[in-house]
Amino acid sequence: MNYYSTRNRDEKVSAKEAIFRGPADDGGLYVPETIPAFPYEDFLNSKYEELAAAVLNVFFEDFDLAYLKESAEKAYASFEAEGTVGYHELDGITVAELFHGPTAAFKDFALQMLPYLMAGSAEGRRVRILTATSGDTGKAALAGFQDVENTDIFVFYPAEGVSTVQKLQMTTQEGENVHVFGIRGNFDDAQRTVKALFRDEELREAGRASGIEFSSANSINIGRLVPQVVYYIYSYLELVRRGTVDMGEKVDVCVPTGNFGNILAAMYAKRMGVPFGDFICASNKNHVLTDFIQTGIYDTHRDFYKTTSPSMDILVASNIERFLQLLLKNNDKIREKMESLQETGRFEIPEDLIRRAKLVGYWSTDDEGEARIKEVFETTGYLMDPHTAVAYDGIKKHGSKRHVLLMSTASPYKFPETVADALSVEKGEDEKALLESIREKSHMDIPKELLDVFEKPVRFEGAIAIDEMAQVVREGFDD
Repeated sequence: MNYYSTRNRDEKVSAKEAIFRGPADDGGLYVPETIPAFPYEDFLNSKYEELAAAVLNVFFEDFDLAYLKESAEKAYASFEAEGTVGYHELDGITVAELFHGPTAAFKDFALQMLPYLMAGSAEGRRVRILTATSGDTGKAALAGFQDVENTDIFVFYPAEGVSTVQKLQMTTQEGENVHVFGIRGNFDDAQRTVKALFRDEELREAGRASGIEFSSANSINIGRLVPQVVYYIYSYLELVRRGTVDMGEKVDVCVPTGNFGNILAAMYAKRMGVPFGDFICASNKNHVLTDFIQTGIYDTHRDFYKTTSPSMDILVASNIERFLQLLLKNNDKIREKMESLQETGRFEIPEDLIRRAKLVGYWSTDDEGEARIKEVFETTGYLMDPHTAVAYDGIKKHGSKRHVLLMSTASPYKFPETVADALSVEKGEDEKALLESIREKSHMDIPKELLDVFEKPVRFEGAIAIDEMAQVVREGFDD
């Protein structure tokens, strides 16, 4: 199966080339020619790694199944939860804990796998990976690509827009091929500039002259998106295994959403045959997605807020472009909408198209999210991070009549300040002491990775201006 650009169906490439390139040359995103049907029922008793290899094989047919199986086993060997995903039952809700990987965030599922997909696609070519992050992608990408042969990785994050723990995870990263930069701006600034660098033909030619190609570890790369489909299929099958639902029974899915890749993966799973009902898109005060879902108008002309759920502090969600491809199926219209977004900051589509996709949206204030952390902990003893709390609040606002799968995207220990406020935990002398105080109250283990960052030396300090990003990416072309 080939892949084509959302903006030009005639620009077709193989799966391997789509993964290696990241975004398409015309600025669009690669999508599969078709979303394949998948016999998910046949995998009821399969291990996560077996399911992952099978799902990836139907999307990426030019990879050998044996290679995918071996890669999945290596990629997920370090995950702590049995079956890689942890599960917790609340009333009418199953929380799928996607944070038991090496960096305590859901991005590990894709970014532990992507280096193997990239290695299988590179065919000896050197690659420089450019990544913008609102917090979790950066560390997961750095961990995945650390010391990978013929690869170096540049991560850009908003210097004042991530949690202290997230920042330490990135700035203490080990590896000879990793480069981490705080920027004086927000995530949208970082993402917009990274996309512009991919379109900078002079920069790309300079890279090629040094034998370097550019790619991305963000979800604009189809190799990042497809591995996320796996945990939706696996989680539905887990509900069947637990007797929570019967095979074929519909469930709703709620996803805390920033760049729209995670919830899009759920939509892909539904197109493959998994019986999902409503898709609940949960946002924070930067609720451009909620407004788009409710009105059909995507408008970035609004204030940007720093919230206690910083991974969702995004106004331009890249994977909306792939969502439009599912809805419009017209590359000229998609190109028109994306050009309008770039030039005017807005675009519009018929609202009924979104309703037909069974997508609903809700947003929560910081206070509402914090109140949900407190409520759930006091009534059930279960501790959730601020993003999961926003999703939980969205479920309650939606009033689902079906069972709901809530995708929990990060460990609460990645956001200790907010969790401590919600639990009325006295703040200690430093961040590490704060984690210990939360552990004493919650009796929830602290991921070792998050404790270790306090003992590691900080390697990457300071911040650069947005217009300096191109300069640092150029450095070392002749190395």
